[in-house]
Amino acid sequence: MRRAGVVFLTLLLLAGLVLAQGFGDKPPVEMAPVGALQVKAGGSKNVSLDFRIGSEYHINSHTPRSPLLIPTVLKLSGPEQVTVADLKYPAGQDLTLPFSPDEKLSVYSGDFTVDAVVKTAANLPAGTYPISGMLRFQACDHSACYPPRSIPVRFQITVVK
Repeated sequence: MRRAGVVFLTLLLLAGLVLAQGFGDKPPVEMAPVGALQVKAGGSKNVSLDFRIGSEYHINSHTPRSPLLIPTVLKLSGPEQVTVADLKYPAGQDLTLPFSPDEKLSVYSGDFTVDAVVKTAANLPAGTYPISGMLRFQACDHSACYPPRSIPVRFQITVVK
């Protein structure tokens, strides 16, 4: 039974690679704008990064149930004296597809949020600093999975004394 699931997932991934025609101009996942963020030098700030998945898609969670599936991963970086730590991903939702009723996938669909903590050095001068990175994911619909892709993630923090 387990082997059949692995074979199924492998075939699903291969079919997605063969059938993938891209997503046009609109990516299957978009990031909501992040509001103004102020943090004191030497302090930290919780940041919620909100994403929306197109209604016809789901993406693998950060912890998919099969090593054959590509997890959703957020990577962020800032200037030298600004660190991004403690990324917290939401739990995945169980999804069972009609053609494989015994296999449960751990996915995100609709809206989901990744929480991060931004920390600043005590000697960081007041000013605005960019934080940037990428959200990497694999989108699937109810019949195929598509090649992994990434979308840019950008926001700013304002450091105050």
